[in-house]
Amino acid sequence: MDIQVTQTGGVTLVVPQGDLDMGTADHVKRMLTELIAKGQSKLVMDLTGVSYVDSSGLGALVAAMKQARAVGGNLKLCGLQDDVRSIFEMTRLIKVMAVHSDRQEAVSSW
Repeated sequence: MDIQVTQTGGVTLVVPQGDLDMGTADHVKRMLTELIAKGQSKLVMDLTGVSYVDSSGLGALVAAMKQARAVGGNLKLCGLQDDVRSIFEMTRLIKVMAVHSDRQEAVSSW
């Protein structure tokens, strides 16, 4: 999985490309944990390039969200494709996590 990380106005933008599944979840979780540990706890994850998320991927996102919230930040999501959005709706995570329609809306929500 290729992950691009940039800063914009105090918000860290994380843009993964590929599936967020058992094979990539640990890598994503480690990377998000490192960002939070460095004080970058205001995170926006643009999932436009992610077409599939399994339970391991959901677990990595929830763990990072909890970790960010514990230090005064949050993990906000945007750009969910229809299949990915369906998974978040079925698991009701869409009610727990901040989900925005696009990157600009997610970044400006801070």
